[in-house]
Amino acid sequence: MKPKEKLIVQVNRMLVERSKKSLEIAKKEILQEKRESKEINDAFKYYAKPWYDVVHPGLVSIACEAVGGKADDTTSIQVAMLLLTAGFDIHDDIIDESKTKYGKPTVFAKFGKAITLLVGDAFLMKALVLLHKLEKQFPTEKIDAIWDIIDSLFFELGDAEALEASLKGNTDISPEEYFRILKMKASTFEAHMRIGAIIGEGEQHVVDLLGDYGRTLGILVSIREDIIDVFEGEELQNRFRNECLPLPILYAFRNPQTKRTIIDYLSKQRVSDEDAEKIVDIIYEDENVETFRNEVNQMAEKAFSNIKNIPNKKLLPLLEILIKGIIEDL
Repeated sequence: MKPKEKLIVQVNRMLVERSKKSLEIAKKEILQEKRESKEINDAFKYYAKPWYDVVHPGLVSIACEAVGGKADDTTSIQVAMLLLTAGFDIHDDIIDESKTKYGKPTVFAKFGKAITLLVGDAFLMKALVLLHKLEKQFPTEKIDAIWDIIDSLFFELGDAEALEASLKGNTDISPEEYFRILKMKASTFEAHMRIGAIIGEGEQHVVDLLGDYGRTLGILVSIREDIIDVFEGEELQNRFRNECLPLPILYAFRNPQTKRTIIDYLSKQRVSDEDAEKIVDIIYEDENVETFRNEVNQMAEKAFSNIKNIPNKKLLPLLEILIKGIIEDL
């Protein structure tokens, strides 16, 4: 008997199917931008080759279909949003001084601050040009609503990044304070769900429900990434020095003895993966972290419960798997 496939694998496969066309187009859009600077052209290729954001375009497609629309109608907006989100992602690596991501050097690590800033600018500019062109494809009221969402929710992301930057190196942040930042950063997930629902001509109350679902999903994705970072020594050390510590560690810090022990590990000249494993063992024995994990499960259950009345009931199993897959094994 074959072992049961993990939910997160199912989730990834579904998102890939809904995103592969727009991701391929987005790569072509940015790679056709030939600049005189060889470094910038090389940086475009370096970012685009492994570019694998299937989540954001997938959410646009899912939300559109959930309200009764056609997923194929979202391809052009998916492309523009992919480029916009990538621009923010590239700039974020500069702010956080991130040298690695998903086990690979970032554009910032390979090409330096100046080139990375210019590459991020190029992605943002390309996104704005494509969004402007969409004004010919969709009715004015849809385009106005989409611009309003981008204006408010992506500015919220900027606020979150600024708040997080102001807390660099602060080990006395409360879990609640950092959770508020994660909630603000999840605004991009809400934006993509709302945009998809608008393209699908969903009624406003359904757009709001799917937007709330997207916000919660974004928070859960950030929590999952935080937990993954705890297992990686190099990433954990970078977060200790240049970012905020992962949420599970902040919960564990409520125990003063646990906090002292973990900080001793993080203060080493080099935090190894073995050190990270010891930190994992410490935090998962902490009752504060156990409470946090229970709260995550409750958040997931509430998010799914709130969208059970969407028009396209066939999408409910997918939306449930999406939530359950993100919190699987946490």
